[in-house]
Amino acid sequence: MKPWPVRLPPALRERQRWITPEPLNLAPELVGQPLATPWRRAWAMAIDLAVVGMLTGISGAWLWLGLALVLLQLHNRPREAPARRRQWVGWAAAALIAFLALGELSDRVAAWWSPAPAPAAAAAAASEDAASDDAESPIAPAETAASSATPSDAERIAALQAQLQAAEREAREARRALAEKPTGLREHLSRFLDDLGAGLGWGIVYFSLLPAWWGGQTVGKKLMRLRVLELTGKPVTVMHALKRYGGYAAGLATGGLGFLQILWDPNRQALHDKAAHTVVVDLRLKPAMPPALAEPPAQPPAA
Repeated sequence: MKPWPVRLPPALRERQRWITPEPLNLAPELVGQPLATPWRRAWAMAIDLAVVGMLTGISGAWLWLGLALVLLQLHNRPREAPARRRQWVGWAAAALIAFLALGELSDRVAAWWSPAPAPAAAAAAASEDAASDDAESPIAPAETAASSATPSDAERIAALQAQLQAAEREAREARRALAEKPTGLREHLSRFLDDLGAGLGWGIVYFSLLPAWWGGQTVGKKLMRLRVLELTGKPVTVMHALKRYGGYAAGLATGGLGFLQILWDPNRQALHDKAAHTVVVDLRLKPAMPPALAEPPAQPPAA
C-alpha cells in the first residue's frame, strides 16, 4: 500500500534541498503589542479544558467529523480567506461546540440529580414486583383448578405450583443481582481508556480548528479577551494550532516547566508558543512602544 502523497509547492521543495535560515522574522506591526499575563492565560486554559472535558462524553460521528476536518485542513493548501468569512465560520464552530458541550453538561447534571434508589425502596419495589408477578402468574388459575380437583390431583398441582414459584423467585434474584453487579477493574480501565481517547481527539479538534477559524481565539481566550498571533503577522492556521497542541504534550513531559516558561521568557512564550512561533496578546490594552525602542540610540562622544 503506497503512502498518501503530500504535494508541496515547488518553491518549498526547492528550499528543502539546502540548509536555509529558519523563518524567525517578526512583523513590524506586532512590536509593542501588550502581552497577556500568566494568570489570564491560566484562566483561559482552565475554561478551554472544561469545555473539552464536557465534550469528552460525546463520541461517534461528531468526533470523527471534527478529525476529518482537521485532516482536510492540513492537506489543503492554506488560502487567504477574507477576515469576515473566517469570523462567521469561527462563530458557527464555537456555537456548535457550545451547543454540544451544554447538552452533555445537562445530561450529566440530570444523571447526577437522579441517583439510584435506596436499598429499602429497592426492597419494597422488589416485593411489590414479586406480588404483582405472583398475581399475574399463570399459577393463579391453577389454584382454582386445585379446588375442584381430587385430593391426589390437588397435591400434584400444589407441588407444581411451589416449583414454579421457586423458579420465578430464582429468576428475579438472578436478574436483580445482574443489574446490581459492580463493575470490575477491567470495566473501569476500559472506560478510562475510552474517555482518554475521546479527550485527546476532542483536544485536537478544539485546539486546532477553533483558533484557525476564529482569529486565534478559543472559548476561553474569547472570554478573557486574549488572542494568539503568529509572529510573522500571518493568520493562525490549523498547522500552527496543531503545533501549539503538540507543545502542550511537550510542556507536560517537562514536568510543567514548558508552561512556566512564560514567567521568565521576554515575550512570555511558553514551550508550545516556541514550537508554533506564536505569542498571546491582551486585547484589553492598547499597543505601546517598548522603552528600548522608544529611546533614541546614544550618540558616541565626539573625538
